[in-house]
Amino acid sequence: TKLTIRPKSVELVQMVQAGGIDYAWEYRSVAVQNGLLFIELPEQIDLSAIEFADDYKTVKVKAVKGDDVTYYTGSPIVYGVTVPKIAEHPEMGLEFVKMLIGPVGQAILTSDGQPPIIPAGGYGDVPAELSGMVAMKA
Repeated sequence: TKLTIRPKSVELVQMVQAGGIDYAWEYRSVAVQNGLLFIELPEQIDLSAIEFADDYKTVKVKAVKGDDVTYYTGSPIVYGVTVPKIAEHPEMGLEFVKMLIGPVGQAILTSDGQPPIIPAGGYGDVPAELSGMVAMKA
């Protein structure tokens, strides 16, 4: 078996599309956005669900490159968004976040193969304007 590793997912996508490799391990959103066929794994193993975090962390992957050995522990894949306190236009940043976690943003994310977290999770100093749109986390 020949293993092909590239630093950027776009390189793997191009190789699959050109027939240079038969398959690639990618994010669902990358497959959807590039019109690739994909297999959907159950959320118990696909790293998409926060509620399975304890299960994910029981899995460790050993990566060997020459004499270097690195171990990776499974954890949920989540994305974050914030408006920096020093933002030049914080009100525009807040409007963007409201759009992103609201129905319009959720529809855009879904259509691009990136299922949104509903409701969005809030951590730290969440602006009052977002309080009804997020579930605060400890």
